[in-house]
Amino acid sequence: MNKKRNFALNKLFNYCVIIGLLLARVSYEAILEKDPAWAVGIGIAALLFIILPSIFTPFCYSFDKSGVSFYYVFLPNERYLWKDVYAIEVENISSGRASVLDLFYASVFSLKGKGVGKTRFYMTGNIRKSFRTKYLLEKYWDGTITGYLFEDTKKWIAKKKAKKQTVVSQHLTDEIVPMEREIRANAREWLDPFISDANRSGIEIKVKYCYVTSDFDELNSRPDEGYTYTLCTEIARLGETDENRIIVVDIDLLYVRLGKTAYRGVHNDGAKEELESTLSYILDEISKNGIEAVCDDN
Repeated sequence: MNKKRNFALNKLFNYCVIIGLLLARVSYEAILEKDPAWAVGIGIAALLFIILPSIFTPFCYSFDKSGVSFYYVFLPNERYLWKDVYAIEVENISSGRASVLDLFYASVFSLKGKGVGKTRFYMTGNIRKSFRTKYLLEKYWDGTITGYLFEDTKKWIAKKKAKKQTVVSQHLTDEIVPMEREIRANAREWLDPFISDANRSGIEIKVKYCYVTSDFDELNSRPDEGYTYTLCTEIARLGETDENRIIVVDIDLLYVRLGKTAYRGVHNDGAKEELESTLSYILDEISKNGIEAVCDDN
């Protein structure tokens, strides 16, 4: 059974190809006028406007209920599954120079998450912003697009209103609670050997799990907004109370967003490797130089 798909064109690709065709027409006219220098120069520009976008940018996007695909003329396609996208942000990728081209194409929807298959150099996860792509992203992705102009002001106003009333989340937690429980169990397994090694050296590793919002607020309970479920570790000598002699290591475990009806989570696939490499380095430095030296370096 074929999946129902909706397509959106990449306006940058179309824009460049149209310019290239117009320049090709001008080059042709220059040939008729027997002006070879202009014909060659404009012809090269026409080829660049047509060939470069055909190689490095997708010509269209395909949306379905599972994910979104980027189609290229020559290169392998790029695909993201919605379940692996933890955030979509509006970003400006202009070169910093004000130009008509920047105004036309620089604004993109940036997909945060892992793609399907091997990630190649041209795969950025950026979808050119248009009314069509905005509509399809909001239709298929169960989350809220962030990064719009004046969003910070709107968020501040919403927080001011929230202080005046008790906000009870209406979002379901049947998906995210098991994910948090599972990742805590995994994290305990990852931490056990480090805690044992540290204890033998008189070093204590304290562990807690917290909810970190986009404003970097660390909360002990689940907020009514997107958050990062974070493993927070404190490394110090047994009984140490001086904050300047405590090493803090935070590892992102889950990226959580508010869907239309429920919390939706995406695993940080690099959490285990990041935790193990960071703790191995810190404990090794402590054993060589002492915890005071490591704290002073940080």
